[in-house]
Amino acid sequence: MRKKIRLPLLHDHHTHPLLYASFSQCVPLQRITSKSVANEMIVAASEQSGSPITVAHGWRSNQFAWTSAELEALPPVAIFNVSLHELKMNEAGKEIIKERYGDQVENVADQDWYEDNFRMILNWFANLYASADALTHFYDELLQHGIFSAEEMLLIDENEIELFEQAGLSDRTRFWSAPDTFETLSDRGKQQVYGLKLFTDGALGARTAALNRPFISDDVDKKETATNQGKLMYSDESLDQIIEECLVTGKALAVHAIGDRAIEQLMKSFENQTAQISNAPEVRIEHAQLIERSVAEQAKDMGIVLSMQPNFSSDSVDYRDRMDAGYCELNNPFRMLIDEVGFVPGKDLVFGSDGMPHGIEYAIEQSLFPSLESQRLTIDEFQAGYCLPNFEKGHIEVDIENQRVVEIRVSPAEREAV
Repeated sequence: MRKKIRLPLLHDHHTHPLLYASFSQCVPLQRITSKSVANEMIVAASEQSGSPITVAHGWRSNQFAWTSAELEALPPVAIFNVSLHELKMNEAGKEIIKERYGDQVENVADQDWYEDNFRMILNWFANLYASADALTHFYDELLQHGIFSAEEMLLIDENEIELFEQAGLSDRTRFWSAPDTFETLSDRGKQQVYGLKLFTDGALGARTAALNRPFISDDVDKKETATNQGKLMYSDESLDQIIEECLVTGKALAVHAIGDRAIEQLMKSFENQTAQISNAPEVRIEHAQLIERSVAEQAKDMGIVLSMQPNFSSDSVDYRDRMDAGYCELNNPFRMLIDEVGFVPGKDLVFGSDGMPHGIEYAIEQSLFPSLESQRLTIDEFQAGYCLPNFEKGHIEVDIENQRVVEIRVSPAEREAV
């Protein structure tokens, strides 16, 4: 028997619109499970586009990987992991990017260097196809997937704000900026930035999220991989200092922390600055996938908002090759956060996609029918944490049958008025 659900349009609390607007020109690998199919798509795109470099996004390293020789056999290419925290480029592709950004491109294979320069690398590719028209097209696509408004978590520069204004999308976008980018903005630009954004670790897919226990080795002969616990981006002292500098601006603060070790370090830093935290407009932990109950209780007591992604619940299945069973079971512990600690969706627990993927379909499937009961959200919780407050901008109708989504209809307000 079908069940029909009616929801307001979504507000995506965490994504990167300018980057993904550029990626809309790229080869989509999110649903590709065969390396040969991926290769065919890359070659075809290279032949059809005439672009000097082909960019692909959405590759899942738990599905397949390329040897150096296989990469070199492809046309000039840059292939992003679905998490964005890993990038494969062949020599021909590097030569193209070097023309604009210099020899530092040679370092992308060094994972530590990649994480240290993560924002810069994403900016290289966001700028490849940046335009008001690309943004307009991308927001049209978001609307087709049920998303009306979004938060830009990686503002590149003041020119990006101008592109959003040219596209007429500023009122559908909230801007977050890295501290060093914020300092380069004009007074007007600074006023348009809602908050500052930091990274404290990497990602699960790239084995760079900072964990208390090591990732499962991808090669038993590599002892350094067998003891890999990911990467903290700051020492304790440096993190204290940069958070203090962010809070002095009077802006909101969002901090990327995925692994339990990163979340614990971050909460210790927050506790060192309790007074400043309480006076900030909003302080968020982005992702918080492997948050333990005791740390969650500290965050709740301090008024910290958790900004999380229901679609990341599938990491418990997808990344069993790199996370031990305990971490797989801990990932996205929504029932613990809501039932035991008292987080309230829409108040101090909000949801977004990080573009992996955008839209209602996968998010609601992973919310209502996750692999683990501890990850389940009710439809009311999903709506409170993910949707606009009312139906003024339109609605989404979701048909569910046998614990899966069978049909989705998105009706923006202007369509309803016709």
